[in-house]
Parts: sequence; structure tokens; C-alpha cells
Amino acid sequence: MALDDAARHDLLVQRVAHRYYIGGANQGEIAGAENLSRASVSRLLAEAKRRGVVQIHIGPPVDRMPALEKTMRERFDLVDCVIAMDRPRSLYAKNNRLGYVAARYLESHLDGVRQLGVAASRTLSSVAKALGPGSNPELTVIDLLACPSRLDRSGDERIHVGEHIAQQLGAGFIPLPANFMFRDPALRDRAMAIPEVGESLALGVQSDLALLGLGSMQRFDGTGTYSPLSPSALAELESRGAAAHLCGHFFDADGRPMASELSERLIGITLPDLLRIPRRLMVTAGPAKVVPLAAAIRGRYVNELVTEEATARALLEHVGG
Repeated sequence: MALDDAARHDLLVQRVAHRYYIGGANQGEIAGAENLSRASVSRLLAEAKRRGVVQIHIGPPVDRMPALEKTMRERFDLVDCVIAMDRPRSLYAKNNRLGYVAARYLESHLDGVRQLGVAASRTLSSVAKALGPGSNPELTVIDLLACPSRLDRSGDERIHVGEHIAQQLGAGFIPLPANFMFRDPALRDRAMAIPEVGESLALGVQSDLALLGLGSMQRFDGTGTYSPLSPSALAELESRGAAAHLCGHFFDADGRPMASELSERLIGITLPDLLRIPRRLMVTAGPAKVVPLAAAIRGRYVNELVTEEATARALLEHVGG
């Protein structure tokens, strides 16, 4: 079999497996859609298991809450909403419950996604760790926030979140190779002049799906190597009306962006550019995230949401829903 034929066959195996296991189509429907015999579809599904395209993972249940999810979708005009039912965390072993549920959602909602933008955060690190190994050669993961390359890639804690997600999904990866935050705006401007940085920023806006965390006014981690914003500066922003931060940018309770000196010192996607990405999947939960989430929804920074039951109910109570 020639190389091109082999590549086409591999894509057919993945497509058939996706239609059957993710799309829920039966073998007869797949045969009609792919112009194949049912026997060929059966053989392709068997090959998908044998070659590791399909991998069976046994894990704790992802119990859905259809009525509450429907209420959330309608109340906040969301395209989709997944709510992790409050269940014993011991069921999830080493996995973070929210990360586990978000990972299952992401794995099953990549149909039609060719580029996945990732805005690295603590929450998304838990999503990366919960992803099962996959094969998505047509998918590219790209950084939406700058992150310097890592010399030591031996452990999950050291690996770049976007790159970790790409590895788990079996996808390509495009980094945004710079520091996220600079002490001096001049140093940031110098980094912005690097061709690879500008190219990655331009590509990030073209993502089909953005994977996002959400920051509250309790903390701003920045780079992880130093605190770019003092507690007093954070308190001053909050006193001016800041309700949350996303991708390093602050906004008020109505979702309106707020000026901050940090904007001149960071490298990453802007809030207006984020709104150009059609699917904006936010993974967030906890009492401290209720007010920020309400603000993010008002600003339309999220249209797909994975959260927990207590957060969803608190959000509805907060907005009077």
C-alpha cells in the first residue's frame, strides 16, 4: 500500500471509529455514509481496536444533571453546559473531579475542530492529566498564552499545559514561545518582535475552540515564578469594579474590559480576539468563581461550560435565576 493510500486508510479507520463510538451511528448507517459494505465497516472497527485507535477506559461515572443543565443553557444562552454531580471525590482517585468531567467532555466534542486554543491554567492542568491517550492527527493544539519552552519534559508537573493536552490527544502542537509576563514593558515589546511569537498570536485567533480557565479577584498567579501583581494592586482593581480576570485581562461585573498596567507586560490573546473564536469552553468551579463566572457570561467570554453542581446552583441564585 502506497504511503498516500496508507494515510487515507488510517483516516478512514479513525472516521469510522468516531462515527460508531462517538457519533452513535450503527454499522449500516456508517456503511451508507462511507460507501462501504457492512462487512468492511465491521473489519475497520476491529482494526481500530487492534491498532489502538479505540481504547477502552474504565473510570468513575460522569453523571449528568439534564434538568439543571437545561436551566443553565436557557438562563445564560449557553451552547452547552455540563455539570459534574456532587459525588465523593474518592471515586476519582488521583484525578481532579472537575478536570475528569471536563476531559470526558472535551474528548467527545472535538468533531469538526481542527485547531484547539489552550489558555494554560491550574484548572486546565487537571484536565490535561485526566485525558486518555488519543489519536487526532488532523488536530492542532496552540497556545493562547505565552509560555517559554521547557528543557525538562520528564514529568507532568513540568510540561507545558497546552503541549501536555496535545500529547494526550495525539495532536500537533504550536507553542507561543515567550514569557507570559514581563516586569518591563520594553522587554515585552522586544519579545513581541520575534517572528514566531507574532505568528503564533495570529494563528491562535483562528482556533475553532478555546479551552479556558477563569481567575477570581482572590489571586493572580501570572508566571508561577514571581507575582506580577501585588495584593494591594489586586485590591485596588477590585475597588474600581474588577470582578474577574481571563487570559491576564480584567473585566467588571458586566464583562466590560478594564484597563490594567498588566496589559502592557503580558503576551497572549486579547479579550476582543478571544470573542472571535466561535467555541469558548470554560472549565471552572468553586465558591470564589461564582461572581467571576457571572461576569464572564455577561461578557460572552464563555458559550460552553463545565462546572460543578454547587457552583451552578450558586450562580443561578446570584443572578436571581
